[in-house]
Amino acid sequence: MLAACLTRKLLLSCSLLFASLPSLAQDLSGESPAQADFRKGVELFQQGDLKAARQRLEAARAAGLDAMTLHYNLGVVYYRLGQLDAAEQAFARLLSSPHQVLARYNLGLIALARNDKMVARDYFLSVIESDGPDKLQDLAQARLAETGARVPVSGQRHRRLYLAASGGYDSNIAGLPETATTREGGLFLDAVLAGSVRVKGDKSAGWDLEGVFLGRDYPDHDDYNTHFLQGKFAWSEQGGGQTRQLGAVLSQSWFGPDAFETRYGVEGLIAWTQCPVGLPVDGCDVSLAAARVDGGSSFEAYDGQWYRLRARTGRRIGAWKLEGKYLWELNDRSDLTSGSQFVSVSPQHHAIKGVARFSARSDLVLGAVGGFRYSRYQDSHRLLEGDTVVVQRRTDRRWESGTFAEYGLSRRWLLRGEWLFRDNTSEIDSYGYQRHTFMVTLEGIL
Repeated sequence: MLAACLTRKLLLSCSLLFASLPSLAQDLSGESPAQADFRKGVELFQQGDLKAARQRLEAARAAGLDAMTLHYNLGVVYYRLGQLDAAEQAFARLLSSPHQVLARYNLGLIALARNDKMVARDYFLSVIESDGPDKLQDLAQARLAETGARVPVSGQRHRRLYLAASGGYDSNIAGLPETATTREGGLFLDAVLAGSVRVKGDKSAGWDLEGVFLGRDYPDHDDYNTHFLQGKFAWSEQGGGQTRQLGAVLSQSWFGPDAFETRYGVEGLIAWTQCPVGLPVDGCDVSLAAARVDGGSSFEAYDGQWYRLRARTGRRIGAWKLEGKYLWELNDRSDLTSGSQFVSVSPQHHAIKGVARFSARSDLVLGAVGGFRYSRYQDSHRLLEGDTVVVQRRTDRRWESGTFAEYGLSRRWLLRGEWLFRDNTSEIDSYGYQRHTFMVTLEGIL
């Protein structure tokens, strides 16, 4: 379709995209004016009339046509005309699509044309380390060499490292999971380190070793510090528009200075680039997990089993990206008995969450989050109120909302600011709370 991609750097990218996407000009009968402009724009592009092609493609966009093929063609036309800012915006529209690797390669070409070698290196390295087509990775390696950076060897393509450091304020510091909050506020520091490496296999299938560390420290409330360490050894494979993974998971968490929970379990995931249920979404995934939980020496009440089902999907609409998540979690724990009193720590959760992201610029994303969680505990609490034992089952309803902004410092690093509000109401008043969290995060992928 885009045989007129005359520059050698763009030729393969064009063929890769349109080998997998049908041509709107060929597939649509009874075409609309927008589709007619798109088809004519392609014809003019093939004839080498770039300015006229740009006018027709822009007219199709103005008439409401919103397709990856249109944005990609516009990006190529803008690039050929030397309009690098416009080309960058067009290719950036594909970053949340199934063709994000292709978009990153072309964004690297734009950075290279600007002589911005640092940004170009980031884009080309992300292509090399992706699971994109071999030919595209080979092109990225060649372009990376032009920046003067070291070209990774083949075995390095399957290693990833994520880093994040945050600071913020929590208006209501939480105690143990599912217990009452402290009603005290304080500053906190967060750290996240996550990585994965393919220890055996190729890019389509193999054994992966994954690890993650999470930590939150309250400088003025050390007893509420929390830390979490997890390792996973899993078989992963890709093919037929699917990604599948099944592995063994071991984790350890700490509350304050004490060991809190040790979990031994299994986790499986399947993801589709095109969701099989026929919904108008761009992709989806489902994961299942189960674990045996051993509480630390001071937390035997948390001994038991834990199960989780999680489903996610998303949709790109113009400059917007919408995401939806559902989570079901079941806990079957030993619970806490003290004399005549009994406290259940075995909730069943149902939660939904939505995230809306708007790409205000290629380096700036604004967004909002919202969610609801319903929790019902397995057995009724028995609590002493004065001289009377009150029996009541705990049922919670938690609403949350928030906003965030993400600024891309480079292809690999971004700065994120966010605010989150939670309002939890409970059948047992002592478990109700409101909580504001403000946080600034620097995160990156190496």
